Amino acid sequence: MKPNTDFGDRLNEFDLRFTKVVATGGRSRLDLNLDLFNAFNSDAILTQNNTFGGAWQRPVTIIQPRFLKLSARWDF
Repeated sequence: MKPNTDFGDRLNEFDLRFTKVVATGGRSRLDLNLDLFNAFNSDAILTQNNTFGGAWQRPVTIIQPRFLKLSARWDF
């Protein structure tokens, strides 16, 4: 095998953020956020074993699975 001729799959991760802005009176406001990371639940390989042998090209780490994060920000 020639060097630099075999590459892994392309890494694609699609993240979404939904925000609701709530006026709390006066000059303050509240931002409510819902973040969805890896929305399409990709299983792309981040690192793999590149040593020739029985474990050649075995995945070592993959991209983090789909998960949600809830957050809020209060500007006053």
